[in-house]
Amino acid sequence: MGLDARPVNLRCSALVFRGNTVLLCERDDDWVVPGGTPEPGEPVSACVRREVREETGLAVTPTGVAFVMDATNADHGEALVEIVFLAQEDGDHPVGDPPSPTGWEDGLIPRFVPLDELPRIDLRPPIAGHIRSFHASVGSGRLPRTAAYLGSVWRPGSSTARRPS
Repeated sequence: MGLDARPVNLRCSALVFRGNTVLLCERDDDWVVPGGTPEPGEPVSACVRREVREETGLAVTPTGVAFVMDATNADHGEALVEIVFLAQEDGDHPVGDPPSPTGWEDGLIPRFVPLDELPRIDLRPPIAGHIRSFHASVGSGRLPRTAAYLGSVWRPGSSTARRPS
């Protein structure tokens, strides 16, 4: 098996801010950013929309890549790459009356958590500081520090990925 053939698990998640809060899901004794694994053939942006809807009942649109994380467990031959998108809620909501997140999955309770509570919760992975720093850049009045998201660049008729020239 060549290096390129080694499996890598992919997870796509979303940072959704409301004021000074961020959307998280409580699971047992820890908290996670809403997201999950793409279905076969599903673009990562579609995965983010679907997973956030399934886990929280909220409709969102990814607007950029906040950051990318990876984790490896060499002892078990496991690798994970997570693309964390910045996402905005869809639709116009009257001020003070946005929809509340609704738990649809057993054992997963979504809610908007104040950013100042993040250091006191068990967030998995431990990215509370990164979330707070990213929010500060979003709320600073300048353009948020997002990476370019190019979407699906696959071209029909090509059986191999093309590298940029």
